[in-house]
Amino acid sequence: MKLFTRKNALLLTAVIILLAAACAFALSREQKPLFVSEPALAPSDERDFMSVSVEATGDLRTVKGSMCLTTTNRTGEDLSEIVLRAYPNAIQQGSVTLYGATVNGESVPVGMDSGDPSVWRIQTPWRVGETLEISWQAALIVPRGESVIGRTDESALLIGALPLPAVWENGAWRTDEYDELAETSYGQTVDIQMALTVPKTVLAAFGGAWIDEQDNGDGTKTLTMQLSGAREIAFAMRAEGEIRQTRAGDVLITALAENARTASRLREAAADALEAIEKLGFSYPFSSLTVVQAQTGRADGALGSALVAVDADAKADELLAQMTRLCARQIFGVQVENDPWNAPWLSETLASCVELMAYRQREGDAAYEKRFYDEIEIATRLTRPHGVVIGASTEHFGGDGEMTQVLRDAGAANLMGIEQAVGQEAFIRALQTYIAENAGGIGSLEALESALERETGSDWSGYLADMLAS
Repeated sequence: MKLFTRKNALLLTAVIILLAAACAFALSREQKPLFVSEPALAPSDERDFMSVSVEATGDLRTVKGSMCLTTTNRTGEDLSEIVLRAYPNAIQQGSVTLYGATVNGESVPVGMDSGDPSVWRIQTPWRVGETLEISWQAALIVPRGESVIGRTDESALLIGALPLPAVWENGAWRTDEYDELAETSYGQTVDIQMALTVPKTVLAAFGGAWIDEQDNGDGTKTLTMQLSGAREIAFAMRAEGEIRQTRAGDVLITALAENARTASRLREAAADALEAIEKLGFSYPFSSLTVVQAQTGRADGALGSALVAVDADAKADELLAQMTRLCARQIFGVQVENDPWNAPWLSETLASCVELMAYRQREGDAAYEKRFYDEIEIATRLTRPHGVVIGASTEHFGGDGEMTQVLRDAGAANLMGIEQAVGQEAFIRALQTYIAENAGGIGSLEALESALERETGSDWSGYLADMLAS
């Protein structure tokens, strides 16, 4: 038998070094951007349309430009104003300024509420059924800090940072005080086309389909995205980092992170999460999904339309669980919106049920039972302050960790009790009905109860009411 000589060892070592170098090169080299090929969005009779053209500075501190909203009065009432939400002002007053407002080309007054700097009002007569073209200039100084709207030295996360109309509900504009536990994405569906100009050294990713990139020849580039059925404008930027992309079926996945390895890890987790959701019978609602690495200040990450943000610190199994919940919240929380102040559990709890069913399908019943009783069911037996329950509004929770535990774990434990009683097939069918009947709108407990009753043949209203009061 031929002996393994010193020469053989040196050759083997050289081969290993070359393979390692090749892998490092493959990970580090810049990937050519992938774009979504779809018709350009434009104003339509079905949904409001927002066109945005903004420019960001290289330090990620400032974003400014123009916004134009083509909107139809579908409220059923003649109005004298349209209300916009500018949430950065609630995080740090003075972060957003609006000026130069026009309606159909004519100048109109625009001003901030003295009691709430996140509420801006554009004064204009607006008859029922009338379509207006409302434009304004916006200047944003991104607040510093870990938040859904915030920046660090290296990155900026902007979920709901640019002003959009408030929700019209029960005969009034919703102007609830900003709550850091509530999502900043509460809005009516709108079609968005956005052009973002940044220095060529800055990386950016959008909640939406990346459709074009142009080199402006002056050290800047303009990136164009669009999204149909968005609840807000969501995007992220990094001064340094890497972008990695892939296609999962018809969905373009874009991951933006501090380095190539992390971006690749987020990309693969997102692809696995979308596959798991699809196997259960749920359809991701957009043609693209953007995953960004960011410090959100939230235990389970943050959510925008077609965009999710995580800190990327979780190990493989937990990252997949986290990503699956966030992708499911694109259905329960964006496609079907919920009141983020008073019914936040309608997104997080339902998404957690989807993640648990996906885990059981992937790992088997034994692994599911162990995880359920070790991590999930125990949350129903913890003693909490009065009012800290699944159906509580955000004002009852002391912080994000407490709210996440109640909504994600205790809520899912109770709803999975229904799933066990009626069977997975009927339970999923009820959720599919709830989605189909409320897509593009705002879900409610009553709508969920109705779907459960029709698809399972049982009245669960008493059970849900008891669960929410427990």
